[in-house]
Amino acid sequence: MLVYSLDFRCALFLTGLFALGAQSSLAQGQILHATGDPPSFEVATIKPWIRPPTPPPPADGAPARVRVDPGAGAGAGSGAGQPAKRVHVIAPVALLIASAYNLPVGSENQRLKGPDWLRNDIDQYEIQAKIDDSLYAAMQKMTPAHQREQVALMEQSLLADRFKLRVHFETVEMPAYALVPAKGGPKLTPAKDGESSTLSTVGTEQGMKMTAIAVTLDQLVLSPLLTGAAGGRPVLDQTGLKGLYDFTLTYAPAQLAASEAAKNVADAPSLFTAMQEQLGLRLIPSKSQVEVIVVDHVERPSAN
Repeated sequence: MLVYSLDFRCALFLTGLFALGAQSSLAQGQILHATGDPPSFEVATIKPWIRPPTPPPPADGAPARVRVDPGAGAGAGSGAGQPAKRVHVIAPVALLIASAYNLPVGSENQRLKGPDWLRNDIDQYEIQAKIDDSLYAAMQKMTPAHQREQVALMEQSLLADRFKLRVHFETVEMPAYALVPAKGGPKLTPAKDGESSTLSTVGTEQGMKMTAIAVTLDQLVLSPLLTGAAGGRPVLDQTGLKGLYDFTLTYAPAQLAASEAAKNVADAPSLFTAMQEQLGLRLIPSKSQVEVIVVDHVERPSAN
């Protein structure tokens, strides 16, 4: 099970439909296409979500941290990799679509074309759904990756039924980053036997601190913690490294560059400098042929 901690904006996404701890049967960043009639949830309720009052900031020196645990959500399930029978989601529609079609979190601005309200924080929805008992039983015989795909296909059915979503797909060239070894080689520590796979980010006075335990570089480049920090561009693993690694990475988030909070992390390097100096890896500008989702029709959801 791969556990994420995200900043608050990404954490508005649900309790973990992106379960990258289970290797997907899809290629890196590949859109999930339904073949035939996709499965559906047995029952689902949808209602607009009202944002609660903003909590007070943490005390001086306390890290600002929000944790998203794929083990709690539909796509991941328990530590054994089983999906939960019930799904609870709070998210803008853009993130619901991203989840249903296997887009990495943070890439929806580049890979999802549709009306602006899809991404609006005001237009968020709370979804509670249940998987049919017989379908859930059948899913127990599947690999974790195929279980994840079954849940995503149920999300596609839900979006088509309740949001009247219709889409088509196009392939376009777009800016990307390639992750490659830096001069001098990688500075990664091989994971210890038996370690649980986790990837988290916590805000500190020194900047953002990413901690990885038993993580592959494929998992890293698909993680919203990296794609989000890289501005949502696709990140392509071209290191040739296939093992599990432990590392920490401290960097200054780009979005703080012009803010008051930047004064607290003035000495932290950028993500690109930190990757090279601390991990012996480089993010270099690249181009990639990427499949995108184009929304032909979508409505605010029908009543329950």
